[in-house]
Amino acid sequence: MDLSLPATDSMKYSKSFLAIVSAMIVLPGAARTENIEFYTFPSPPYQVVFDIPGSAADVRGLTVDVVLCATTKAGRQGLVRAAPQKRAIRFLENDLIDGYFAVDHSLSLDEVAFRTNAVSLEKWQLVSRPGSEPAEKPRIGAISGSNEEAWLLSKGKDIFMSVRTAEQLIALLDRGRIDQALMDQRVLASLSDTDNLISQFLRYVPLHVYFSSGFVSRNPEFIEAFNQQIPGCINDGFDLDQTETAQISAIAHDLFRSLEARVSLKAAIAAGPDTTSLSGILNLDAQWRALAPRHHSEMARLVAAQEASIAMNRWQKDHESLVTEVMLTNSIGALVAMSRLTSDFWQGDEPKFERHIGNDARNLFVSPIHYDASTSRFQVTISKPVIVEGRWLPMGVLIIGLDVEAALASERDAVPGR
Repeated sequence: MDLSLPATDSMKYSKSFLAIVSAMIVLPGAARTENIEFYTFPSPPYQVVFDIPGSAADVRGLTVDVVLCATTKAGRQGLVRAAPQKRAIRFLENDLIDGYFAVDHSLSLDEVAFRTNAVSLEKWQLVSRPGSEPAEKPRIGAISGSNEEAWLLSKGKDIFMSVRTAEQLIALLDRGRIDQALMDQRVLASLSDTDNLISQFLRYVPLHVYFSSGFVSRNPEFIEAFNQQIPGCINDGFDLDQTETAQISAIAHDLFRSLEARVSLKAAIAAGPDTTSLSGILNLDAQWRALAPRHHSEMARLVAAQEASIAMNRWQKDHESLVTEVMLTNSIGALVAMSRLTSDFWQGDEPKFERHIGNDARNLFVSPIHYDASTSRFQVTISKPVIVEGRWLPMGVLIIGLDVEAALASERDAVPGR
């Protein structure tokens, strides 16, 4: 029996109708408790559903862990249930559940619900059989109700076949029923017998939680508290491959050249706060971290007021969709200028600084993808040393943060079949 609710834009439910449905099934949101009721959909290893005889299914996984962790740290308890995406979205739209995850940015959901900062990052791949001839109009398969299917449809792309599971997509590829399948890299890696397939990177996709309007009206301060806890709950990310690293490096070279035309780095380091004592820096860093990213410590205000910081802020605004932050350190790793308030003051214990100071490395250093608390975005950082002629050790390090999805936009916009 299909218990999904009919979807119409003007749907209204009477109390008697809800009472009847509630008597038939445990209706999501019917019993409000202190628990926050989330719905999600099966997508291993992000959301894995374990059927338990005689009780509700147990939902676990990488993204589930992040959502429950942030919920608990924000002072509440979370309960996660699984349902097909289309059904869960109808429940969310009609305020029958508290939250729904993990979903790509959706303009339609933005109109009826409230989106959190990203809780997960997916890396989408176009998967095909080895030796298959590229088709002018490839037959593309996707998982029904998935983020990938929604994105393809939003780009006006015809989907040749939608199926329920990733395993079915691979089977269709093996049988030659479709030419390409669009799926996440980790989902692909979780499947068996896929080593012989060819995969091509398409785009990085930050995924979010959407809270219903009713939940937010009852808990107006929760989303902010939830967002603040996300960075401490995300433990994994992606390493850039060789092609991506080259693309990021090429972008960074142009950005560094543009920035250095605006800001004299050596003059900025010389004019910056005189902080060379490591014990003093660590004390200032502790004060900075205790207030950031919402408030400035005394040292943070001093750094933000530097002429170079003001110029960096203006330059970043010219590249707002791409550049997430700009930082300049002295020779010991303390900040002397920044485009915006950062999460910490001392950069001296991080690879983006150590690579240039402690090793024979004067080229750009591109970091793995990580979630940054101060920008609330998945980003990569690119750093370069500030060289003084006649001295081996750099005078400092210049660091730029890039939004990973925006930085690889040329790949992202390459819609298959076009």
